[in-house]
Amino acid sequence: MSSLRPIGVFDSGIGGLTVARAIHDLLPEETILYFGDTAHLPYGEKSPELIQRYSTRIARHLVKSGCKAIVVACNSASSNALQAIISEVGPKIPVIDMVTPVVKHLSHNCTQACQVGLIGTRATIASGLYHRCFNDLSANVELISKATPLLASAIEEGFFNDSIPQAVLDAYFSDNTFNNIDSIILGCTHYPLIKSEVKNLLPSGVSVIDSPSIVAEALKSVLTEMEEMESVSNQLEGHHFQVSDLTENFKFSARHFFGDDLTLEEVVL
Repeated sequence: MSSLRPIGVFDSGIGGLTVARAIHDLLPEETILYFGDTAHLPYGEKSPELIQRYSTRIARHLVKSGCKAIVVACNSASSNALQAIISEVGPKIPVIDMVTPVVKHLSHNCTQACQVGLIGTRATIASGLYHRCFNDLSANVELISKATPLLASAIEEGFFNDSIPQAVLDAYFSDNTFNNIDSIILGCTHYPLIKSEVKNLLPSGVSVIDSPSIVAEALKSVLTEMEEMESVSNQLEGHHFQVSDLTENFKFSARHFFGDDLTLEEVVL
């Protein structure tokens, strides 16, 4: 039975908008409450303890705002704070992270030995969560990872479809680490904004994993199982976007994904 409650989605900044957009495209009848913790970005350079503190505070806010599910649209938070978030929200509200659905998807599709590349923030790579999950789910996947910490900050500043991320990527990919991979995970929700630039640096035939769409599908499965899917449009008020620091960069990026007619609000937690 539908409860007409929003889906909570959060990230440290604009990256999670790629996930919010994928959710909107797959589940257009649902309403999204998005929280961007722009006052504390980027999470990828923070300690696990600080990421947990910020993430649980946001999760608590989303629960109090009536969200029926929470999507942790941030790989750094998914890798370092997932259990803390789950403990904070309790057993009745499902929490969907960025790592588990993607690892399950690749593990299911890699029926023979394959090499998977992973780029992400320092916090994501250092956590080792992707490696542990693949080790638990698939003996066929060899994961090759590299921290690419400068990318998220450049994208957050609005430098996508720009020469700056390309120059940074050229430097990160210059050692040929990913020359023999079959696919690559963009292990930061900012990175789909430079998907074409990444693809141009890889050998032909390497697939770039569409993490936002995979996570949106995982959310749909959870809502269907819980009978929480909306059957009619709940868009009378539309999606709501909150940030801890309302910056011009966030306004620009939110409108890039959702158009000019959106609600933006600064909320200090």
